[in-house]
Amino acid sequence: MNAEGASNIWYAGFEGFDASGNPKGWEVSNNIDVIQFETAPNLKTLSAAWNKKTANWLAKYVYIRTGGSLFATYGMSAFWHGFYPGYYLFFMSVPMMAFCERIGRKKLTPRFGNGKKWSPYGIVCIIATSLMTEYMIQPFQLLAFDWAWENWSSYYFAGHIVCVVFYLVVSNMPTPKTKET
Repeated sequence: MNAEGASNIWYAGFEGFDASGNPKGWEVSNNIDVIQFETAPNLKTLSAAWNKKTANWLAKYVYIRTGGSLFATYGMSAFWHGFYPGYYLFFMSVPMMAFCERIGRKKLTPRFGNGKKWSPYGIVCIIATSLMTEYMIQPFQLLAFDWAWENWSSYYFAGHIVCVVFYLVVSNMPTPKTKET
């Protein structure tokens, strides 16, 4: 938000004027959608709402060019942040969460989801995304390997275990048949 404000002070965020001479807005420098980030029902939405310009760059220049490799994309993001082990522990754990979301979207969303963010299923997804992100992000904030490891072990690696169990259980469920129109 500070970067947005600094950009707007010298008009870098100004979109210009429309044909009638009215200002279009100040969204060019908008880099964070706080509401979308805080209520993200999945990791993809959460990532797209936080540091939007960098997420866009990573998608175009790493994710697409590596054939959709989450490890390459998040590895590049870790490298971008620096060389503290906490960055790598966090960014290398995120793909596991993404794999769970993908299998859940494929096998659970057709059963329970109605496409509405604020449905009971949508709210469960928002809470699960928030809790898993809070668990996974802690090494990013702690930086040191021993502190991060001690932190996760104080939770008995529950987030990682939940991801593995979720993936194993849900991947063995039958895929719902799609309705043909």
